[in-house]
Amino acid sequence: MIRYMIEIICFQAIFLIGYKVFLKKETFFTYNRMYLLITPLLAIVLPFLKIAELQRMIPVQEVATVLPEVILESYATTAIDIVNPMGVVISNTPNGYVFDWIHIYYIGILISILLFGYKIVQFTHLFRFKEKGKRIIIVPDSTVAFTFFNYVFLGEKLSPLSRKRILAHEYIHIKQRHTLDLLFFEVLRIVFWFNPLVYIYQKEITLVHEYLADGHAVANTSKKQYYEELLNTVFDTKQMSFINPFFNHSIIKKRIIMLQKTKSKKIAKAKYLFLVPALFSILVYTACTDAQAGGTGYSSSDSEIIKNIEVLKNSIAKQGGLTEEEERALKVLTAVTANDKDILKDSTYDEVLNDLDIPFGVIEKVPTFPECSGTLKEIKKCTSQKIKIHANKGFNAKLPEELGLTGIKRVVAVFKIDTAGNIVDVRARGAHPKLEKEAIRVIKTLPQMIPGEHNGKKVSVLYELPFTFNL
Repeated sequence: MIRYMIEIICFQAIFLIGYKVFLKKETFFTYNRMYLLITPLLAIVLPFLKIAELQRMIPVQEVATVLPEVILESYATTAIDIVNPMGVVISNTPNGYVFDWIHIYYIGILISILLFGYKIVQFTHLFRFKEKGKRIIIVPDSTVAFTFFNYVFLGEKLSPLSRKRILAHEYIHIKQRHTLDLLFFEVLRIVFWFNPLVYIYQKEITLVHEYLADGHAVANTSKKQYYEELLNTVFDTKQMSFINPFFNHSIIKKRIIMLQKTKSKKIAKAKYLFLVPALFSILVYTACTDAQAGGTGYSSSDSEIIKNIEVLKNSIAKQGGLTEEEERALKVLTAVTANDKDILKDSTYDEVLNDLDIPFGVIEKVPTFPECSGTLKEIKKCTSQKIKIHANKGFNAKLPEELGLTGIKRVVAVFKIDTAGNIVDVRARGAHPKLEKEAIRVIKTLPQMIPGEHNGKKVSVLYELPFTFNL
């Protein structure tokens, strides 16, 4: 979940930088409004898009499926690292207290909802001045001017001429439903309260709203009179993020500058095309990330390797024939380097299936922990979590301290689940030989799995499980 949130922030940053560099100074306000509404949603959706064609274009160096990292702190403070149903790591301390970072996220949402509720309560008090059947609400002893949905709030102190000009401006906010845009960002501010870019998005779209309304309002009056109206009014507007205030002193200078600006030429619309390489880059990243994390396949440029294997095979045969071991080794090499995994359907490769390591991304049925069931996605997640929990509980947490280790140490265990579901070929590399030995011992205590299958045949899958010790 943390990685997903970081990806959202990064993608939104790319879109915002593109907006500020290419689009902000242009007068295509309607297009800019749509851009500011669509791109934050794109950033939320894009991490889930894994385009198969892009994945196949990306060569994958890692064949092993990397499992969630096991984090073990000093046994005196933390005993077990657990994964909750959302995949977030929590620590189970000896006194029974469980700390979960997701709690902070929920607390932030709760506080955001309470703050928004408080603003709504404050704002709704102004409706006490509403007269039956009227959508223009006069606020006593005030010079406020803003819109909320179909209602216009005007201060009693505003002159009749000012009200006329302001109404022409506020009518555009009502007609184009700008309040919905602002409430949309209020929802994003609640859900992504930790993301500063949401606040920047809301500020930018508020400015675009004012540009749109100003552009229509000055059509029926002189720009000079409109500037005077903006500059001479007392600024006591209630600053709320979900309303469209006419007198927002923080952006008046920008509004006046934009009113004086010559309309952008149509050719400038080509700047929106920067979205194409930006989106493509993000999609390649998501495909690449999925490939590297899950081992989606092998490089697509394997034809030369296959040819070389055939040359090698013929060369060995000419020198006196292939031994059984040589023929078996060549079959393994051919199957591993073949881009088309349908080659495994050939019965001649049955004898070497246990020597092949089929990556997660292409396997039809992944190895399954005995207690797991459901869809392919659910089984993957459940199996990963069960292995992590088993490793966490089984590892001797006192060992690093007994060895006199300090700081952050790491051990990576590699193992295979073979065609019978057994844990085989276990090895480890890390900070200390005894930690490696302990990691191997823990992995070997895993229960027998339900083996993976591909094209109707049982296959073996290689895994990598990292351990990190915070001492």
